Amino acid sequence: MISTTSIRSHEAAGGQLATANNSVNDAFSSVYYAEQNGGEVTTLVEKLNIAVSLIQKAVAENATDPNAAIADFSNATAIAQAVSLNSASVSTSGSMARQLRLYESLGTVIATLGIATLAYLRGDRVYRWLWLRVYRNHVVKKSDE
Repeated sequence: MISTTSIRSHEAAGGQLATANNSVNDAFSSVYYAEQNGGEVTTLVEKLNIAVSLIQKAVAENATDPNAAIADFSNATAIAQAVSLNSASVSTSGSMARQLRLYESLGTVIATLGIATLAYLRGDRVYRWLWLRVYRNHVVKKSDE
């Protein structure tokens, strides 16, 4: 008598493997996009590494314990999908942080140019006013030579 249980479990695990791999690949693309937008992706990468290690573990144990392999594939798929969902918010926050840094830089440049322009246009008047304020009580004495 030939048992078909292991064949079905291998086929099911094969479908689960493809699903898990596709989920991890999609999550990787999402994390890469989030990183390109300036997001902090460290925790997402750690979770993605956990999903990859679960897939590797499931592939290794598929021949001996197909039910555990299917559970690992399911867990890896769930983790990868969660990473994909979280990467959207990380990407948005990274993009907003990048825009904020840009606006801060532009503000600094504008303030510097404004101060430089005022110093050029009004610098001599301010210098004379300060000089007069500092030396207003100064008396020039004639030297005996």
